[in-house]
Amino acid sequence: MWSAIKWIFRTLGRVLSIFRSLIVNLFFLLGLLGFFVIFFGEKEAPVLPSSAALTLEINGPVLEQDIQSSPRRLFNKWLAGDSAPPPLTLEQIKQALAAARHDDSIKAVVLRLQNMTESSLTKLDEIGAALESFKTSGKPVYAIGDYYTQGQYYLAAHADEIWLNPAGAVTIQGLGVYRLHYKSSFERFDITPHVFRVGTYKSFVEPYLRDDMSAESREDALRWLGQLWQHYQDNVSTLRNIPADHISPGKELLLSRFRAVGGDPAQYALEQGLVDKLATRHDMLVEVSKIAGWDHAAGTYQSVGVSRYLTYAANEQSTAPAIGLITASGAIMGGEPAPNTINDEQLSRLIDRARRDNELNALVLRIDSPGGSAFAAEQIRAALLRFKESGKPLVVSMGSTAASGGYWIAADADKIYAAPTTLTGSIGVFGLFLTFEDALEKLGLNTDGVGTTDFVGAGLTTGLPEHAQELIQLGVEHTYDQFVTLVSKGRELEPKQVEAAAQGHVWTGSDAQALGLVDELGYLDDALAGAAELAGLGEYRIKPVQLPRSPKELLMAQLLDSRLDAQALLQTALPEVLRPAAEQLNNELNTLSQFNDIRGQYVLCVECQEF
Repeated sequence: MWSAIKWIFRTLGRVLSIFRSLIVNLFFLLGLLGFFVIFFGEKEAPVLPSSAALTLEINGPVLEQDIQSSPRRLFNKWLAGDSAPPPLTLEQIKQALAAARHDDSIKAVVLRLQNMTESSLTKLDEIGAALESFKTSGKPVYAIGDYYTQGQYYLAAHADEIWLNPAGAVTIQGLGVYRLHYKSSFERFDITPHVFRVGTYKSFVEPYLRDDMSAESREDALRWLGQLWQHYQDNVSTLRNIPADHISPGKELLLSRFRAVGGDPAQYALEQGLVDKLATRHDMLVEVSKIAGWDHAAGTYQSVGVSRYLTYAANEQSTAPAIGLITASGAIMGGEPAPNTINDEQLSRLIDRARRDNELNALVLRIDSPGGSAFAAEQIRAALLRFKESGKPLVVSMGSTAASGGYWIAADADKIYAAPTTLTGSIGVFGLFLTFEDALEKLGLNTDGVGTTDFVGAGLTTGLPEHAQELIQLGVEHTYDQFVTLVSKGRELEPKQVEAAAQGHVWTGSDAQALGLVDELGYLDDALAGAAELAGLGEYRIKPVQLPRSPKELLMAQLLDSRLDAQALLQTALPEVLRPAAEQLNNELNTLSQFNDIRGQYVLCVECQEF
């Protein structure tokens, strides 16, 4: 009897297991079919209204490179409850504004920046230039929002009118560099940091040796921060036609003005000329609709977003001579490619592909990087030197940051362009190792053994003997000398000139030009025009350089992308008040994850990453 009952349940279990597998596979196949329909199916051409406003809604940061969607990433967005449109690239925004300028159906541009995270002044200046170009059409630009953070307001200042919710505020605080310092914590937990560096101002390693900022680092940071902050105030003052003390008053003046308006931040912003009008959300939409028309179905003004508009306003294919464009954005790393990083092998393959492409007359390398692995940076530089052997001009366009390793790969270009607010230089090298021999000894754990040489056994659990430390320091000094030499040769400067600009100093683009580290002040468009001039071209088209991938590789990359968006999940899981601290900690962990140089030597400017 019991055997019969066991057989029944066992058989039932098998049937249920088979049935469950069928259901799972069915859903997988349906999901796969949906994926193909969404991403590869034929899409109807979008139909735009005859009268509309182009809405520039920026979610998250402004990107240098587009982030490819995948089923996994879409699932992550759904899991995090994120229904916002994907982030926009700088090029997408510029293309949309350029097309809208001559499009009679676009009556205005509306800036909706409430979900824009802090972006670099360099990127915002490029968008601002595109907005100013759009305004030459005579069409208005409006900024509407419940509140404006510092970066959001910097971009909104380009609008003809800025409207603010009566319950909102404009928050302008200034610029700063703040990092966690670990010295006392390491002492408490008996962790031993071993630091090797060349460059008095190479401040990355300071938090592992000190509990505060050194005088040298403070001096260096205040210099370039002051330049960026002056740039911010000058631009806003000019755009809004208001005095500088309306933008960034001293604390006593700010408090007295706040008292005068009864502590009402929206009224304060209005009286200081930071905004033009206070209006509710609905009233803002109605005001825009007077120019763009009203969409009764959506309950808002006739609007078209940037992504949809670009699909409609696709650029015509040009047959002009081609200039190649490669974008290198993120920390420079070896090993497996990771999101938002520059992989040395992958970028080298792109450069070699550009060298072999007979259609290309020149190459522009767009760099937005704080640096990273010294070994990886040298592999990329070697690929660029091979490209130059082809005789084609090589031009570098520096984005927000091209510092340390970012400058290492730029130095040999025929011409270097940087924005006035680009952070570059940081010519210095460091190595960092943490060992735990004292902490383990307190726990009663000891490492012992034998080896055939004096260098066997040194590591996390045993520490670094003096001879090993000296060997590492000599290697770091050699890499620093190599850095100075390659800059001297690439920029045709005397070694003493490079040495004066080196030592880990961070420079703005304006200072770097004066020091001979860059040739011209300008943006990507200027670099492209410069490359065309070097190649002797009157007109040109831009050809992005990409690695070919088979349909199978594309499909597998999309389906098997298993990287979770940890920051998005973290932001949604934590209370609002804890999110800034969690974001800072996440940034620190991301920095540590970049340490994968095979020699333990890094050319990295961490403070530059925030600007």
